[in-house]
Formats: sequence, C-alpha cells, structure tokens
Amino acid sequence: MNNQQDHSDFPNKTIAQQVKQSIRLLILHQKLTPGERIDQNSLAEQLNVSLVPIREALKTLEAEGLVNIVPRRGAFVTEVTPDHLLDLYRARQLIEGEAAFHALEQLNNEDMHRLRELDQNMRQATDDKNINQFMELNRQFHMTIYRRVGSKHYLDSIIRLWDRSELYRYRYMFILKNADNAHRDHEAIIQACEARNPAHVKELIVAHIQHTLDGLQEEVLKQHNKSDT
Repeated sequence: MNNQQDHSDFPNKTIAQQVKQSIRLLILHQKLTPGERIDQNSLAEQLNVSLVPIREALKTLEAEGLVNIVPRRGAFVTEVTPDHLLDLYRARQLIEGEAAFHALEQLNNEDMHRLRELDQNMRQATDDKNINQFMELNRQFHMTIYRRVGSKHYLDSIIRLWDRSELYRYRYMFILKNADNAHRDHEAIIQACEARNPAHVKELIVAHIQHTLDGLQEEVLKQHNKSDT
C-alpha cells in the first residue's frame, strides 16, 4: 500500500467516516484483496490515524459484508464465492422488484426529471471512465425509485443489500466494461416509469439485476477456477 494519505477527498465527513470510506475504496479497488488479512497497524500508518478509528471502521464494514472479523485472528476482506453471490442477488431481485412495483405510483415529475438527469450523468461518467462517479450515480438512480416505496424498513433492507454487493459490482464494471448494457437497462426502466406501468418496471428491475448477476457469476467462476489450478 501507499504511504501516508490525508483525507482531503472526503472533506465533509468525520474522521471515522473518512477512514471507513478510505478502507472501503481499498477493498473495492482490490488494493486489499478478497481473503486477505487486514494489517491494522499498516492501515493506521497509511491513513495517518490511530487504531481506534481503524477498528471502528472495520466493525462497520463487517456489518456491510465487506469484512469478516475473526476472534483472535483479526479482520479479513470478505471472500467472493458463487453461492454468496447468487444468494445476495436473488434477495435483491425479490426485494427491489416489489419495491419498484409499489413505489411507482408515488414517483412525481421531479423524480422523473431526476432519473433522466442521472442517466445522462452516468453516460458522461462512463465516457470519462470515472468508475467511482458512475457507481455513485447508479446508486442514486435506483434509490430515487426505491425511496418512494414509503417504508423505512424496506429501504433499509435494500441499502444493506446494496452495501454488500458493492464489491461484486465494482469488480464487474472493471472487468466486463458493461456500461452499454447498464445504460440500455436504465433507459428502459425510465420509459416504463414514465408510462406508469408498475408490472413492467418490476420486470425490468428484476431483469437488470439478473444481467449483472449473469456477468458476475461468469467472472467469479473464472477466478475460482484459476485459484484451483
């Protein structure tokens, strides 16, 4: 890992939030690789902080599914496995499909405009090869729909699943360059929202998640086969 870093990339966050985001990005960009034991002392030196915010951040990242903390052994980056991937994305299909179905009637004109704006910004982000920007805009796009479901517990469940699937989505975007497929899916979702067709929106959301799952399964299986040889 690199030498000491400041936290100027996250100026509006607390030190604990900055540390968590820094470690999250190290994991998502595979500077800390799946299954790797996390050297907390090295991280503290790199991020120029004490061990306290490092430990707090790792506990939070464990709750998000990016880290496993093993008593008396330490913290490890979560392994990516085909079974975990399938379970995670099947849960997302069930919950997000229903959320979109019930949220649609509450979407207003401002929401529709926001979806169009985010879609254009995502296209620009992929043209600029800015993966971080694309992932943030993509999350905002879907949450613009889901937050209208009107249930805090429903939305909290979706957010937890998204947090846990970030590691897979980053890997997929880097390897497969699937931006064109994502843009087509998003355009279809917007059109179905504008047509006020809840059944079609649900169908498109489920299919969108399936497209990502299909590509991810292929890549995860390839990597597991490589590790077995």
